[in-house]
Amino acid sequence: MSWLASIKVRLFVICWIVYSAFFATNVVREHYPAFALIERGDWVCDRYEGFHADLFRHTDGHVYTGNNLMGSLIAVPPLALFDPLLDKLEERSKAKLADSGGVVDATYDTKYPLRQKMFRRVKEAGLDLRFGASTAITSAFLMAPLCAAFVVLMYSTLLARGIERKRAVWLAFLFAFATPVFYRSAHLNHNVFLMMVLFGAFLALWPRPGEGERLSTARRALGGFLCGMAISLDYAGFVPAGMLALYFVIPRVRSGGLATALKEALPSVLAALPPILFLLGTQWAMYGNAFTPGQFVMPRQNEFVDIGARGIMLPSTEVFFKNLVSPSWGLIPFAPLLLFAFLPGRRADETSRVLPRHERLWVWLYTLAFLGFCAMNVYSLLQFNTGFRYLLPVVPFLFLFAADPLARLDRRWLAALTVAVVFHAVVLQMYREVSDTENDLRRVAVQLGTSSMSVDGYWEQMLTKTPVPASFVRLFHDGPELPWLTVLRQTSPNSAWLGSSFLALGLIVAVAAASWGVWRLGARAAARRGPTV
Repeated sequence: MSWLASIKVRLFVICWIVYSAFFATNVVREHYPAFALIERGDWVCDRYEGFHADLFRHTDGHVYTGNNLMGSLIAVPPLALFDPLLDKLEERSKAKLADSGGVVDATYDTKYPLRQKMFRRVKEAGLDLRFGASTAITSAFLMAPLCAAFVVLMYSTLLARGIERKRAVWLAFLFAFATPVFYRSAHLNHNVFLMMVLFGAFLALWPRPGEGERLSTARRALGGFLCGMAISLDYAGFVPAGMLALYFVIPRVRSGGLATALKEALPSVLAALPPILFLLGTQWAMYGNAFTPGQFVMPRQNEFVDIGARGIMLPSTEVFFKNLVSPSWGLIPFAPLLLFAFLPGRRADETSRVLPRHERLWVWLYTLAFLGFCAMNVYSLLQFNTGFRYLLPVVPFLFLFAADPLARLDRRWLAALTVAVVFHAVVLQMYREVSDTENDLRRVAVQLGTSSMSVDGYWEQMLTKTPVPASFVRLFHDGPELPWLTVLRQTSPNSAWLGSSFLALGLIVAVAAASWGVWRLGARAAARRGPTV
């Protein structure tokens, strides 16, 4: 076990174990194009028509998804690797379906009608085992290791910025298990990829201490490629990618002139082209026009489509503040730890700061710009069915802000804070509660011509039925849970062993014990070899 002597390796392994244990069985829109590419070699999702709201039949007679496809492309390698297994599972489901004469048991003991309808459709198509295994594969062999590696990257960044090793480890675990990185690691989603590439681009373009402003060609190219990836993953990536371009160009214009800045930006621009060309090419392949986003060819799905330009309008104060404080999907209710990012900094030597003055200013401008853009996106109000996601790209940047006061916090206070915020995050992760309560209240208010807070019973419902408080209600009502185990129980209500109230608790204790064992084994190996990062 000498390989566990490295703190980075231990961080990675522990995060991979925990993230995998808490995976969720969500078959999301990114899955279907990945399935199609493996099965057909193209992006045509005819086989999966009706399985997701974002799948629609285009004028060429084929079914496509309305979202960017880079997230689906990233999911292809693990799904392709396990495709023979998935084929076997599908054959088994269809054989069982044939033996039953087409009569399926689609029992799903859930309060969500759409989930019941989806499960029946999947069972009738003989895809239940294939879809379930696919979610496990993309969670355990893609999302979990990627998020674990991202935690290691944050640890390395904190070390590089002068945080003492033990405190950097502590903060890295807080980043792993007390921010929405934990919540969003549970299933395939492009928001995590967008967060990662934007933070990676920032690190690539952030001069290291004593390095000066002239970056190597490789780092400039890497920053540009990751910005291109951000745009290819989601059109929301245009705003932060533009902010990153300004972060690089403006200091170089001041120090070397405009010509120097443009010359040094050329590798970034060229490196950004491949992912952007992928975006344009896939849009041309699906919609017949490289410059037509899927949102503009999809049929009407909800009332928000009719607001502004297909759901994009001038910034809304309602959306802005709900993105921050809504107990359904808000940044602070899902990550109270990040309140430390809003504390005023102490007056001290710049070298004592995790973020120097220039980077602090840029992070705040970046955060405000992204919040403003998200406030233009009325689809933010649809997050009731996913929990926190749209503001994920600001999380690592705000954490760097929070790291400064957290690094100085007394050990006893930090321990108490850790227990509180990690417990909070684990509860949200265990139940992944979703609710349309907030939007139901909003619709009633619109009909009455008043504000949401004026609706009878507003605060009672907000404080009991929205996802954050409802998760704690379920903790005391149902006991500890794991997301995938909940689905197994709901779809197999007659299973005695699944119904045991101690099963989830036992699994959680086993995961905690395995994580502790990894850390202790690594610590002993490190003691024999000497300190290692």
